[in-house]
Amino acid sequence: MKDLPRSKTVLSLDGGGSHLLIQLSVLACLENDTSTSTYDLFDLIAGSSSGGLMTCLILGHRWSAHRLIEKILHEKLLEKIMAKHRFSRLMSKLQIRPKYQGIPKKLTLQNELGNLRLSSLDKQLFIPCFNLNQDQLEIFTNDSQPDFLLSEIADACTAAPSYYPPVLLQDGGWRIDGGIGMNNPGLSAYLYAQKCWNQNPIKMLSIGSGWRSFIVNGTKACKYGGLQWSAQGIASIILREKMLSNVRTTTEILGNQVLYINHYLKDYDMPDQMDSANNKIIQKKALDIGKRWYALHREQIDQWLKNQ
Repeated sequence: MKDLPRSKTVLSLDGGGSHLLIQLSVLACLENDTSTSTYDLFDLIAGSSSGGLMTCLILGHRWSAHRLIEKILHEKLLEKIMAKHRFSRLMSKLQIRPKYQGIPKKLTLQNELGNLRLSSLDKQLFIPCFNLNQDQLEIFTNDSQPDFLLSEIADACTAAPSYYPPVLLQDGGWRIDGGIGMNNPGLSAYLYAQKCWNQNPIKMLSIGSGWRSFIVNGTKACKYGGLQWSAQGIASIILREKMLSNVRTTTEILGNQVLYINHYLKDYDMPDQMDSANNKIIQKKALDIGKRWYALHREQIDQWLKNQ
């Protein structure tokens, strides 16, 4: 009897700013259980926004989640890319410029990823970005042209509007964070994996960074205009609901081919601002949350591993 082809594994990482430490903590637990690095566990890694940053670093350097956690905690990676402007508190309240400077992030990522390009990779990459020139979402893969630097892609995919300025890439196009259109890249990444390996079963592990919660007083909302709804976070509510709908659709279509891990941050007393985990106390809490998520899904993870 002919042996069945080996399953190909996909890792999908939602965007979530500094809450990426929760996702890395889940992956670190998986590495402990399998004695295998995240790089070696997966054939394709997809990431949106901060998930794209992790994708570039893991695939570019063949890193484990443990190594990336070390980079964040001990080498202050997040602090380096979150350099505020002078008078940032006032300007943040007025919302008259991005909260963080673009140049320090660009230089930090260039230092971390050097001359690594898409053609440098031995495994598959899948990262969404929004192209301002073309007014549409685009996907960076190993075959994208020109042969972009990973530092460029990491810079562009994390250029969240109001947090960072848009990023100009070598092809002359301006990009911003792809999370505005695909903050959960799981289903699209799965379909792309099927094109890459049409003879192999595909299994996907998809990890979120925590759902945000919003409480809107209906009586007060009757008098809201655009400014008040913006202050209540209506854009973030829309983004969350689009993601939840996408997750439900992905699960219904793929069934046991996908395992999705995510929970509401309010259940863990975790600040839900995207840039909240930029100090030691919150970073430790994020890592602890990841361990708790892993423990909650331990049986499902064991089953997912057995089905490889």
